[in-house]
Amino acid sequence: MKPRPRIAKKRFYSVADFNREFANDDACLEYIKEQRWPNGVTKCEKCSIERKHHRVTGRTAYACDHCGNHIYPLTGSVFAKSATSLKTWFYVIYLMGSTSSSLSAKRIQRETGVTYKTAWRTLRQIRRLLTSEDPQVVQPTTEMDNGDASGLRE
Repeated sequence: MKPRPRIAKKRFYSVADFNREFANDDACLEYIKEQRWPNGVTKCEKCSIERKHHRVTGRTAYACDHCGNHIYPLTGSVFAKSATSLKTWFYVIYLMGSTSSSLSAKRIQRETGVTYKTAWRTLRQIRRLLTSEDPQVVQPTTEMDNGDASGLRE
């Protein structure tokens, strides 16, 4: 007798899934690089050759394999000059997407261990991006439920 085929349950993206995919800041930086340059190839501004770049140790940069010119995937993003770790930023974004109610800075402070001021600023910047009218800001597709991104109570 053949075993009955199992029907796959709809899987949600859990905290364990998040920690597996974004284990550290390097994994987060790699994800941002893949979003900016999906095929892994970018044109070097210095030598004008389109090629892959390799990671520069100890920096949030990648270097051209031909001339060594550095590119910075975080440039032009909210992460650019932030002292907050990329994993913390990503986790706050994950929390915003996974909770149906408004997320407070106090909760972020408790869950990430950052100061209240850092939690508040991080939350404010993400909300500002989510409510932005600029279509280039929210890329690739951002999916949200009926939750409120404004942070205001009704």
